[in-house]
Amino acid sequence: MLLLDEPLSNLDAKLRDRMRFELKRIQRELGLTTIYVTHDQGEALALSHEIAVMNEGRVVQIGPPRTIYERPKTKFVADFSGTTNFIEGSVRGYDEAAKRWRVDSPIGQLLVESDGSLKQGGKAAISIRPEDVELLENAGATSDGYNHCNGIVDQKIFLGDFVDFEIKVGEYMLRSRAHPSMRTPVGDVIRARLNPAKCVAIEDDTSASAAA
Repeated sequence: MLLLDEPLSNLDAKLRDRMRFELKRIQRELGLTTIYVTHDQGEALALSHEIAVMNEGRVVQIGPPRTIYERPKTKFVADFSGTTNFIEGSVRGYDEAAKRWRVDSPIGQLLVESDGSLKQGGKAAISIRPEDVELLENAGATSDGYNHCNGIVDQKIFLGDFVDFEIKVGEYMLRSRAHPSMRTPVGDVIRARLNPAKCVAIEDDTSASAAA
């Protein structure tokens, strides 16, 4: 068994990326069971077959990397495993036709996924990853089964292979990660499209520290 405690924490960014591939190769070729402790969610997702997320010494979720990232059970797990939008809403009820829950939120009514049973009239916290917020320059109405809302480009940051947008929808700031070809200027109207399968209702847990 190989035990590693934050082995890449003091390396520069490019060397850290190369070492992730090297450690993955060593694991595969030698068939080593590895316990890897890290506070870097990218390392946890890249190097593991299973992740245990801990909060104040207590394991709060165990699962494969994709499950931890895409289906977090609590706000703490969602926040620790990557950047996300948290949208607080009120549960309208279950939509039998769509096979999803409807939630009233600050950005409009949303169809959402839930691994548990939500309570009609109760509160729900919705997690949506920025890369799952698709931006459309055509702000016209549509009915494709997705969640849609119009907003104003408040800020954007060019980061080379992607652009981070902050879209103001009413009083809520929605973050999106888009391809660099999206060039809508600050101040212009833009449309956001959200896949209901990526809008996940989760438990409210606002604890602030973890190790994975």
